[in-house]
Amino acid sequence: MVDQVTYLHLAVGQTQYYRPCYSVYACSGPYATNAGAEPLMKHDLGKARQLVKDSGYDGRPVVVIQQTDFPFVPRTAQVTRQRLESIGFRVELREMDWSTSLVVRERKETPEKGGWNILHTWFAATDVISPPVHFAISGAGPSAWAGWPNVPQVERLITEWVRTADVAKRKQLAAEIQKVALDEVTYVPWGEWDMPTAFRRNVQGILKFTAPLFWNVTIS
Repeated sequence: MVDQVTYLHLAVGQTQYYRPCYSVYACSGPYATNAGAEPLMKHDLGKARQLVKDSGYDGRPVVVIQQTDFPFVPRTAQVTRQRLESIGFRVELREMDWSTSLVVRERKETPEKGGWNILHTWFAATDVISPPVHFAISGAGPSAWAGWPNVPQVERLITEWVRTADVAKRKQLAAEIQKVALDEVTYVPWGEWDMPTAFRRNVQGILKFTAPLFWNVTIS
């Protein structure tokens, strides 16, 4: 049911800054692949509705965390609610600030007891550049990232990736990892975008990095 363009258009808005990315890895990185991503590339609401019907869904609400601090994150939750409702789910949005959501997402209780079903977040490209650093695809169960998917096959493949130095083999393994991660739905990517940063003309020496670095900078 995930149409990345819809998510990106409503969450980011400015088309020059976003693009669909059907890989679990950064699409500008060396391991980007569309392996196993056909359901994302050719989303099908009709099939999604049928899958919900076939699942025996009992009507209990799906709890979606909606973080309110960042302008683009609340909109992704709204898209998810609309999409889930369109295929037959009941949805409960729980609004909270970012700090609270970090506490709530660690809860393993059922949604009725303060837990949750779905949350939205984002990663820097460096966080998802390759299998061993991409913690959201981990299948390590209780030791995995929030959601705690238990997918031993992913863990075995990541270990194999780390132990090989062959570039071609690593690309092959990265594609296999993506296939398993998407099939098991360790998480769902909703696109890729740039976050522009502006500096005055008299600020010189800015070092490109994923966070501000306060050295090598001069004001002329």
